[in-house]
Amino acid sequence: MRRVVHVGPLMAPGGMASVIKLLAANPPEGWRASSCNTFSRRGVIQKMRRWQIAKKEIKTGDFDLVHIHCAAGWSYKRKISIAKVANAPVVFHIHSGRFDIDAKSELKDYEIVCLSESWSEKLRPLIGESISVSNPVTSQPMENVERENFTLLMGRNDPVKGHAFAYSLGLGDLRVTGVDRAPEGVTALGGVSEEEKWRLLQTAGCLIVPSEYEGQPMVILEALSVGCPVVASSAIPDLPDCVRTVDLGDEGGWKNAIANPITEGLEEAVAKHQVEVVSKQWGEIYDRIIDSNASTE
Repeated sequence: MRRVVHVGPLMAPGGMASVIKLLAANPPEGWRASSCNTFSRRGVIQKMRRWQIAKKEIKTGDFDLVHIHCAAGWSYKRKISIAKVANAPVVFHIHSGRFDIDAKSELKDYEIVCLSESWSEKLRPLIGESISVSNPVTSQPMENVERENFTLLMGRNDPVKGHAFAYSLGLGDLRVTGVDRAPEGVTALGGVSEEEKWRLLQTAGCLIVPSEYEGQPMVILEALSVGCPVVASSAIPDLPDCVRTVDLGDEGGWKNAIANPITEGLEEAVAKHQVEVVSKQWGEIYDRIIDSNASTE
């Protein structure tokens, strides 16, 4: 059985880690998967040390394929250095909505993957030709829960996630994960467990995603998979039609959309993202790479 290793920030909060865990837990038929963590929560020095350890693991490991998950900036610089020492074919999987590095020459020997066709088109001047594979999702429905009337914001405490704008809307019951403090009238939930995340998504009246930019937010796919309506920034590309989108800064538009979200066809909208579907797509890509590599030896 062939072996693929997923390389990326397995221990970090956020969507990329969720994708890595899902793909590693659901490898394509004929493959077994493992993962190699590149992230540490214990500061810059430990993060650099974790990167060096990961680089050594990939250089000396016995793999048929190395699947590297990358954001932008320093994430790219660290990941490309790992790709260069890999002793197996490399899939370079770009998750970021802010990738701005001219990487065509460095990436020319790898299979490049983006999150959608529009991202492949947008990034072509920077990365060359690529293929697209959507993020996977698998829902974890809970019994005996009912949808309530609060608004939910989930994401790390970063200015690009739009927390300040969300607070400015003056919503009656806004609950926010990932923050320990919030203005009066807003409930700061701090870090939440996986179980609590799914409970919130299945009880919230609406999820809002007022981000300045995103790749393909996992939280939106997860919300839709359990029937949670979503209102998102129009700056986020490739969203399903059932997601209401509003320009950032349009306070009236956001309030109206939150009060009247789309509630039908949510689960159906993410059918193509189901992990079984996405895993099969990856299997076809992996097999093609191995077969192509064998034919040139």
